[in-house]
Formats: sequence, structure tokens, C-alpha cells
Amino acid sequence: MNDKCLSFNLDNNAFRGRILRLDNVVTEIFSHRHYPDNVAAALSETTALGIILASLMKFDGIFTLQMQGDGPISVLVADVTSDGKVRAAVKYDEQRLNAAQQLRKTEGEIESTPHWLGKGTLVFTIDQGRQTDLYQGIVDLHGKNLEECALRYFKNSEQIDTHLRLYLQKVGDVWKSAGILIQKMPTAGHIDDEQQQQLQQNWEEDKILLDSLRQEEIFDAKLSMEDILFRLFHEHQVRVVKENEYHFACRCSREKIQNTLSSMAEKDIDNMIEDGKITATCNFCGQSYSFSKSELIKH
Repeated sequence: MNDKCLSFNLDNNAFRGRILRLDNVVTEIFSHRHYPDNVAAALSETTALGIILASLMKFDGIFTLQMQGDGPISVLVADVTSDGKVRAAVKYDEQRLNAAQQLRKTEGEIESTPHWLGKGTLVFTIDQGRQTDLYQGIVDLHGKNLEECALRYFKNSEQIDTHLRLYLQKVGDVWKSAGILIQKMPTAGHIDDEQQQQLQQNWEEDKILLDSLRQEEIFDAKLSMEDILFRLFHEHQVRVVKENEYHFACRCSREKIQNTLSSMAEKDIDNMIEDGKITATCNFCGQSYSFSKSELIKH
């Protein structure tokens, strides 16, 4: 099973990292709907980034990564529960998507995720239930790729030195995504100039080693993620400290959809009636739910 994220430490715990490979999770997301390649690539990449970010947080609930923009792809969202359940969805305008590629003469090419979103924001939220406050981080979507957008958040909001790479692969109609991240941890106590210089040197070396990881390596079924980490960082005291598994699971239900529709005005419900029924389809899993008007009107 490839749907795992390994937590690891480097250089005597001076740096922490995450390495992720997704297979079945992405396949399940796409089993409910067919997407154009650029949309599928953006959704696969968003899912990988969402899981990596979630793995860095301590929470008991739901982590949500959402990006909104004014481009042909208007919304990308992935959420991850603390017990490893993942789902993701996208909203896009296929006509605008095709028109943009025709104008740029890039038909058949995979273009970067921020390019399709246009001007907008990257937001992540941690929801730990009704009795707790929402934790939220936000950054503008500035960057030539999704990696740069995420790194801007860590630099500007968290002020944590972070290095990140995301990977995509398509074989036939099957998409896979992956990623690797390292972060410099705060130093405990005072360190002298020589120690600080050595720490910075190690950090620069680890970034170079991370950048050497190729797409064909991270998706090589013959290589475990432990193998990959040892190949990259065997001279930097790499140590795996935790392994998390992930699987696709939607949290929609007939009751939740009914409660949402029931909160709408009666005239809006009337506008949704077709053949005597109101039908709503979950954007995450494709499940459809049908209701009569009497089930939705509050008396």
C-alpha cells in the first residue's frame, strides 16, 4: 500500500521531515468523476499537499486545505481527518480551461496549479469540534507552482525554514501524487557561531539532497519510502519516527444534506425541484440524494 506518510528526523533531530506517496486515495477520488488532465493534476497535487500539511499539525478533528481563485479552476479543496480519512473536490469551468490553453497554444500540456487558479488565496483550517476555536492560516496565491505558494505561508506566517517538493505521475488513466518536505526546527538553548554555521551548512546540504529526488524514484514500486530516505540522507542521521496511513472516505450523509437544504428559502427549494424531487450530489464522492419538498420545508 502506497498511501502512507512517513515522519522522519535529520541531523540529530535538527530538522524534521515528511515523505508521502499516494496511490489508492487518488484513484478513489477520481473513480466518481472524470476530469480533464489539468484539473486532475491540480486535484492530485492539492491532495498530496493537504496530507503533508495535516501531518505537521497536532489535532483531533479535520484539517482542510482550500484554494480559491478567479481562474478557470475556482476552488480546490482537500480535507484530512486525524484518523487518516481523505477526500478532495474541485470546481472548474471547462470552457474557460480550454479557451485559455488554445490562446496560449498549450493544448496537451500540464500547467501549474496556481496558474489555473489565478488571483486568490490558500487557506487551511483545523476544526476540532464545537467546543474549540477554529485555527486558520491564509496566504495569497503567489508563486509559479503550488510548492512556492505553500512555502510563502511557512516563511511569512510561521517563520519556519521549509523546503518542499511535490510530484505527479500519470500512467494510462491512473494518477499518482507524492511529496517530500523538510523543516528546520527551533534550536534548544544557546549555540555558538561555529555550531550555527554547521547547522546552516547541514540545512543547505539537505535541501540539495532533497532536490535530487527524481519523479521516477519516488514512484518506483520497488523502492520503499524508507529506501528513498536512506538513499537521500544516509549521511545525515535520517531516522523514521512515525508512519501514518491514509484512505479515501467521504463524510456526507442523507441527514447532513437534508439539513443543508432545509436551511434554504422555500423559493430556492422550489427552483431546484425536477420531476417532483430535489436531488443533491456530493462533490466529494458523487453520491446523490433525493428528497421531496415536504422533507425539506420546516413547519
